[in-house]
Amino acid sequence: TCRSCACAGTNAQVVSSSSNAPTISQAQQAPVHGEQRRIAVSRFDMRAGPDVGMAMADFLTDSLFNSGRFIVLERARLDEVRAEQAMQSSPEFRQDTAAEVGQFEGAELIIRGAVVAFEPSCKGTSVLLAGSGTACITMNLRIIDVETGRVVNATTVEATSRSNQVGFFFARGSLPVGLGTYNRTPMETALRNAMETAVRHIVETRL
Repeated sequence: TCRSCACAGTNAQVVSSSSNAPTISQAQQAPVHGEQRRIAVSRFDMRAGPDVGMAMADFLTDSLFNSGRFIVLERARLDEVRAEQAMQSSPEFRQDTAAEVGQFEGAELIIRGAVVAFEPSCKGTSVLLAGSGTACITMNLRIIDVETGRVVNATTVEATSRSNQVGFFFARGSLPVGLGTYNRTPMETALRNAMETAVRHIVETRL
C-alpha cells in the first residue's frame, strides 16, 4: 500500500526521508540571509575501506537536508546544473522558461569528512568495537568557515551496528548509490547510526 503518494502499479511507493525535511517550496523560498546557515559537503576522504567517498558525501548531504535546519547547497554535481543552464540559454529554448544565470548561492560553511575505519566485521580495539558480526565505522568531520578559512568545529564520530539508539531520524530512506551493497547488512545500521550522530552534532553546535 502506498503512503502519501499515487503509485504506478502496486509495487512502487514513495518513502519519506524525514518529516522535518522542507518541501520544495520551502527550500526554494528560504531567505539567503536568514537564520539557517548555508552549508555544503565535500567528498569524503577514504583512508580505510572501499572508495565510497562520494556516496558518503551524498549521505551526509541528504541527512543535513532532511534535518530541516540548514540551507544545503549542491557542490558535487554542479556541472550538471551548469550544463542545463547552458542549454537553456540556447535559441532552442523558450527564454521565458530559462533559469536566470548568476544566482548560485555561496556556502558559509563547508564540511570535510574522512573515513578512518570502515569494517563490515569489526576487528578494532575500541570499546565500541566488540562482538562478532558487528560492523563499525569511524569518521572525522571538520567544519570550515568559508569567509575566513578557519576550522570552527572538528569531531570524530564512531558508530557500530550493535545498537540503534538514535532512531535513524535524519538518515532514513534508501542508502545512496555506492553504498547500496550494504543494504540489509550490519554495515547499513552502522552507517545510519554514524550519519544520525553526525547530523545531531552539527545541529547542536549552533554554528
